[in-house]
Amino acid sequence: MVESGAPTEVLAQGWWVPVVVSLLPVLGALLLGLLKHYAGKLMERIKASDAEKEAIQCLLEGMAKTQEEFVRETKKAAADGKLSKTEIEQAKKMAIAHAITVAKGPALDVLKAMGTERLGSLIKQLLAKMSKKKDK
Repeated sequence: MVESGAPTEVLAQGWWVPVVVSLLPVLGALLLGLLKHYAGKLMERIKASDAEKEAIQCLLEGMAKTQEEFVRETKKAAADGKLSKTEIEQAKKMAIAHAITVAKGPALDVLKAMGTERLGSLIKQLLAKMSKKKDK
């Protein structure tokens, strides 16, 4: 007959127990490594978000400066009070140039990575959003 404590003794003395016990530190180290990796990725993402926000702030500053220095006077001088396509392109270039001049570090890298065409598109989107807010 088998005693009630016999299966527990067999399990406790099984071949797999020493294997599992010896692998626990390795599994713990792997888990810690994965956590560090994902925490690093999360921190990079947060930094990227901050850099993107700072880049957009620099672009908005460039847009505001261009509005003050170029757009207002050009519109006043125009017979119809509107900018021509050439003047619009010139204003975009001025805003982008100002943003690149004032941006530093990761924000500057973001602006350079976006390129002139993409920044021009972003300016168009920002102007559309700003004009919607004015209409409300």
